[in-house]
Amino acid sequence: MRSLHFTDTYLPRRDGIVTSVRTLTATLRAHGHHAITVAPAHRAQPAEGDVLPLSAVPAYGLAGLRLSSWLLRGQWAAGALARIAAARPDLIHVHTPGPTGLLGVFAARELRVPVVHTYHTDLHAYAEAYRVPAAALTTGLRLYARRLGVPPVRAGAGRRAAVDAVNEFMLRGAAAVILPTRAVSARLSLPVPAERLAVIPTGISPVPLDAAARGRFRASHRIGPAAPLVLYVGRVNREKGVDRLIAAFARVAAGRPDARLVLIGAMYERRWLTRLLRESGVADRIVLTGQQPPAVVAAAYRAADVFAFPSTTDTQALVLLEAAHNRLPVVMADPLLHAHGLLGDAALLTGPAPDELAAGIGALLDDPAAARALAGRAARRAANHTADGYARSVCALYRSLPFRDETFRLDKRATCRHARYSRRDGPSR
Repeated sequence: MRSLHFTDTYLPRRDGIVTSVRTLTATLRAHGHHAITVAPAHRAQPAEGDVLPLSAVPAYGLAGLRLSSWLLRGQWAAGALARIAAARPDLIHVHTPGPTGLLGVFAARELRVPVVHTYHTDLHAYAEAYRVPAAALTTGLRLYARRLGVPPVRAGAGRRAAVDAVNEFMLRGAAAVILPTRAVSARLSLPVPAERLAVIPTGISPVPLDAAARGRFRASHRIGPAAPLVLYVGRVNREKGVDRLIAAFARVAAGRPDARLVLIGAMYERRWLTRLLRESGVADRIVLTGQQPPAVVAAAYRAADVFAFPSTTDTQALVLLEAAHNRLPVVMADPLLHAHGLLGDAALLTGPAPDELAAGIGALLDDPAAARALAGRAARRAANHTADGYARSVCALYRSLPFRDETFRLDKRATCRHARYSRRDGPSR
């Protein structure tokens, strides 16, 4: 099987989509399949033989993203398509709705192969968080339509209607759409028939660490061995609820002079963040590390006492799975992700308000036995979501698709043959 995976976000940027794409493609290759990632080029991107880099330009103001240039100059489409065709894909898997994702839709149509989408991002929530003008979204839709040579989707008035039109434009020709959790379908309605929707959570493999990792991480940030440590991993941006978390930590720290908060992740709104820290009154107890490699992030999970996740916009939040693999108790604020996510009641649910988050964090810091029990339940849940199981389930979905001209064939001994798949019930192993 030869699959091409289109993503607008890739290394050196680190986020849940990058983790999901790299996990899937690496595991597919480990089982003998050909999986190639198509992504915008970046000079800091490591050289990888299974990545097809596209000419790209910075998207200023869009959280460090880079835009594939074919959208800006239509004449570049022929060259990009020729490189994609040379890879001889049996199917195309689109992971993002940006220009690179659109190129995947375009290539699938031109090469007459099925296209699968994974709906990683709640576009409605992000459009609201960044106050993206509806007019800008509508203009983007017109540009998308022009590049594909199709009539534009008619969008209603307002930002939400424009995002609905983006989803319809990207997803209407999909053979299947993967939802990372049922929280997606509980939160919004996608323009896809129910029989084409599949719930397949991303699985990950824990990062191995030695016993001294906890102490090294704390020492590197001048955090005492017994100091209460609250951890957050993810983009340090407004759509993630970081403002609520900083306000909540100020309340936690009021009764714990040695408490520390560590924020690991890229920072794209520095003025906004600087103002939050200044107003919090506890900036000297908050550690900002920026993006970090997986081994450092894993050490942070081991070093912390509580993982705080204030976001209410995530479709899956792989960081929750990472925390669980490292037996770190989780406090979260999203009731839908709590009800339909990977950890379920193995995480402590609070409301999103700072006082509520602070109460949840404080409760786990004050009761280590309860925190350990919660973390143990989460670790057992996380053990069910492995990288291998994820790839098997995606393969089972691939095999269920209607392929033209019988271009897609798997050897009877292929790993995917052992995965059973029900569109209604999701993957089973």
